[in-house]
Amino acid sequence: MKLLDICTKAKINCPDHLSSLDVKGITSNSRDVKEGYIFFCLEGTKVDGHRYIDDALLRGACCVVIENEKYACEKALKVPSTRVVLANMMNVFCGEPTKKLKFIGVTGTNGKTSVTEMLKNIFTHAKISCATVGTLNSSSFSPNSDGSTANFTTPDPEELYPQLQRISDAGIEYVVMETTSHALKLDKLAPINFEIGIFTNLTEDHLDFHHTMEDYFKSKLRLFNKCKIGIINVDDDSGKKIKNLAPCKIKSCSMEQKADFFAEDIKNLGEDGTQYAIRYGNTKIPIACKVPGQFSVMNSMQACAAALVLGLDRKIIDSSFNDFFGVCGRLERVLLPPECEFSVYIDYAHTPDALQKLLETVNGFKGSEQRVVLLFGCGGDREQEKRKIMGSIATRLADFTVVTSDNPRSEEPTDIINQILMGIDEGASLAVIPERKRAIEYAIATVKRGDIIVLAGKGHEKYEINANGRFPFDEREVIRKTIEKYYERKK
Repeated sequence: MKLLDICTKAKINCPDHLSSLDVKGITSNSRDVKEGYIFFCLEGTKVDGHRYIDDALLRGACCVVIENEKYACEKALKVPSTRVVLANMMNVFCGEPTKKLKFIGVTGTNGKTSVTEMLKNIFTHAKISCATVGTLNSSSFSPNSDGSTANFTTPDPEELYPQLQRISDAGIEYVVMETTSHALKLDKLAPINFEIGIFTNLTEDHLDFHHTMEDYFKSKLRLFNKCKIGIINVDDDSGKKIKNLAPCKIKSCSMEQKADFFAEDIKNLGEDGTQYAIRYGNTKIPIACKVPGQFSVMNSMQACAAALVLGLDRKIIDSSFNDFFGVCGRLERVLLPPECEFSVYIDYAHTPDALQKLLETVNGFKGSEQRVVLLFGCGGDREQEKRKIMGSIATRLADFTVVTSDNPRSEEPTDIINQILMGIDEGASLAVIPERKRAIEYAIATVKRGDIIVLAGKGHEKYEINANGRFPFDEREVIRKTIEKYYERKK
């Protein structure tokens, strides 16, 4: 593909002396450059891609895209933002799949994956072709459908737009995408316009990247500059702000106040989920969601709201929840042998708000004689401020807490644990076991009849990251092997 053709479609001025170049590929990683590639110089928080221009040229780059004038050279294409242009050029290079697909974006701190998967399930029941892009990375169109090497909820442009091309080539109509604050702020989604944007909630997270909650909020808000209709949780304070600031048409969702979509007659069915009705104008739609927890009401209501806005049949929407039993790693009940007289749940909760809601949900369906045994840690190289807070929440809401590791990355696990312990309630029942595998084995070995064990933090992840890299680690497999050993000893 000629550089001039790419630039023309991406609405970028192309220097005459570069216009006839044949482009064989596009990358922002100098180590991936091959003969005929365009190399994009991205200014990151730690590394400035402009420093690798010489390396890229030696590897055969036909052009380098820069935004810093001091790196100008004969093969340089100067642009105002290399990040915006990278997304636009990747989209063009992949055949502009964004013009052939319809997009729904879901953003917020918690609930993105659940809303995405619920909405996909509704589309499936309505016989509308749909693919997802997000945390689970489980789409057959993703290069790593097992999630083993997925690094970002919203992929970088070099992965995202080829994935969208595959989705488009397969004749898919809709893409439901988790749109993170990182992706929005870093312009990964520059060429995408959304039919619908969904906002779930905003609580403290990713301050290692955003530094302030204001910047975090503004990044989320950017989605609603790119969509036709916003479906907003107005029970959340940030949702109220988005409703007032967003330039698009807004449909509000609430469980507390009158809104465009209002949940009423809510019945908590414990481990069997919730029942409620969505009031939408003069229409009342019964919903039976098998996923337990009050937060599942808002998640499912927002998925239903998007489907209703798109004109889907309300009976199909209701019936779609008959076979929806939850999302991998989101209050996921682990299947145990019948002889086990306890239960185990796995959840991705890794923020104070998510952990609190998780424990409140479990406490809501536990019996009077049951204990909640929580096992959790905090990620390394992430916000240290939340560790003490999560320690307090854990020991306040769980009957017994096992403090352990959760992707310590470059940090020493015991340092993270010590910061968690600074927030524990005085006199709390707990154990400290830094190695997560041993911590799970301990929780199962000391379990009492009727206990509910909750493993928080890793959810869908099947790996552990420490100072030496990323290694396979599947909590479900650890549980299975531990129970096998435990019951073998009892025979």
